Amino acid sequence: MAKGKRVVFTFDERSLRALEVMTEEGNYDSMVDTIRESLKISRALQTQAKQGFSEITLRNPDTGDKRVIVIPHLQLLA
Repeated sequence: MAKGKRVVFTFDERSLRALEVMTEEGNYDSMVDTIRESLKISRALQTQAKQGFSEITLRNPDTGDKRVIVIPHLQLLA
C-alpha cells in the first residue's frame, strides 16, 4: 500500500456544514471519502476543460428535462 501524507484542513463553520451535508446526502462513509471523490470529479472536469469543454449538461431520465451548468473557473482552462 502506498504511503499517504497527512493533510490538515481548517474549515469555516459554513464550509464544514456543507461538507457534513455532502457526506450525509452522498452516503459517503466519511468526510475524507467525500473530499476524495470531489477531487476526482474536479480533476476529471479540469481534464475535459483543457480539451475545450466548458459546460456540463444534466438530464433527468424520467422527464427528459435538461440543465446546463457552467463553472466559471473551468472556462478559464478551456
